[in-house]
Amino acid sequence: MVHKNNYPSTKDIIYLLGVETLLAGSIFLPGLGIIAQAVYKAKQKSDWKKSQKEWQKFNVYLLKRNLKRLKEQKVVEIIEENGNEVIKLTEKGHIQYLKYKLEEISLKGKPWDGKWRVIIYDVGKLKKNAQENFRRILRQINFYRLQKSVYLTPYQCMKEIQYLREYFSIGDEVLVLEISKIENEEIYKKYFGL
Repeated sequence: MVHKNNYPSTKDIIYLLGVETLLAGSIFLPGLGIIAQAVYKAKQKSDWKKSQKEWQKFNVYLLKRNLKRLKEQKVVEIIEENGNEVIKLTEKGHIQYLKYKLEEISLKGKPWDGKWRVIIYDVGKLKKNAQENFRRILRQINFYRLQKSVYLTPYQCMKEIQYLREYFSIGDEVLVLEISKIENEEIYKKYFGL
């Protein structure tokens, strides 16, 4: 059931814009109804309807108020895209989106397929903060530390590692190996509860 009193939190707005759920500028600026129609025609009907359905769960007045505040904070902007005005995240907004996504990273509940994933990284000294944060997140999502820059997990993690590579700009410095055998396997199975 949709409740029109739903308050659109900053996280809700940033998350929806971050996954490119389009929002026509007309929700924010009066008189842009024609633009909303143009965007509707420019997009496939089903895509546009699906995109707008996500926004319809919020109270329009509260959504406009929060969008205005986010625009003043330079988190969102109204830009022209293919001749239409849409609300998008700014660079500052994208950074906030990435931070929210980072909070959601988890390997919990994934099944073991009998293979091990070894993460090896060598992040340069100039990126020391990135290296420390990357290591902290690996521990946070329960990777096993084999050596200083070598971690182990039995779970598929390419999507999560790729996200971390992009977030910390360390793509070339991280290597993922997928192996079927490892010495002392029983120790690691016990650690992961396998």
